[in-house]
Amino acid sequence: MRFRMPTVLAAALLILVGTATFWAGRLSGAEPKPAPDRGYDTGHADGLREGRAEQATLNLPATDKAIFESGYAAGATDVFTGYDGGWDQNAPYIIVLAPGGPAATYRIASRTRLERGVNYYLCPDGHKLCQRPH
Repeated sequence: MRFRMPTVLAAALLILVGTATFWAGRLSGAEPKPAPDRGYDTGHADGLREGRAEQATLNLPATDKAIFESGYAAGATDVFTGYDGGWDQNAPYIIVLAPGGPAATYRIASRTRLERGVNYYLCPDGHKLCQRPH
């Protein structure tokens, strides 16, 4: 068999173009983006919120900062209004929220401490918690 020079040149050129095209595609391709990390996003948002709250008190005079911190602590306690005391720590509860007043969006309408051996379910009226023994 005798090869003609144009045929050999065409084959070499085809291999060269194919190889160049392959590497050009590999080098110009964007890195695939990793899947979003929802835990990171949530932590980042929480950190920003806490940082901004802390930032709000940095430039306050000491008396104003103490007033702010006192009000903040009172607000954290007020979430339990009507249910101050009587909570077991590290125990699960089901709470029912109701509309709050003029200064609060919500208030606790009722609370039920979860007990072992009891099945809890939404009552037929759709607004109360019903229970029966397991």
